[in-house]
Amino acid sequence: MREPMNKIRITRMTVDHLPAIVEIEKAVFPDPWSYESFVEAISLSEKCWIAQKGPTVIGYLITQWVMDEIHILNVAVSPDRQRQGVGAALLEYLLDIARQSGMRDVYLEVRMSNQAAQALYTKYAFAQLAVRKRYYRDGEDARVMHRSLISLSPSEESEDTGCNDLGMARQSYGARMV
Repeated sequence: MREPMNKIRITRMTVDHLPAIVEIEKAVFPDPWSYESFVEAISLSEKCWIAQKGPTVIGYLITQWVMDEIHILNVAVSPDRQRQGVGAALLEYLLDIARQSGMRDVYLEVRMSNQAAQALYTKYAFAQLAVRKRYYRDGEDARVMHRSLISLSPSEESEDTGCNDLGMARQSYGARMV
């Protein structure tokens, strides 16, 4: 059952949330980030959010903002809350803030095998930009996806081919999508 958006609260991530976040991370990813990686992400960026239902952390989103681009580094939803609108709520929150802040582009990597996440991103107008071979530790390829935040006229939109140079510095902890 899809969670009503007004029941999901999105707030800034803090170190106090990390025990719940690390638990979700370990439940979702075969090669989870360490506690220290989350501490580093929070210290390097104010652009980390959690989704809560009541007092319970049910998902999170970590991004890197460079100039006018955003790179989604990590996003996950608790396994018992997946496919209930939590990921969509986090993504909508990010896109709204990004537009208000004058950002131009959003990039992410997603596992080739993660069809559910790819469908969500496609629903929010992300398109495939490239494939990164053997991107993940287990050797799986990643689909690089991009979303422009610039409002284009219909004729300009059909001519938009995306960006050839991502211009994004990789963080030591890597990027993933669930």
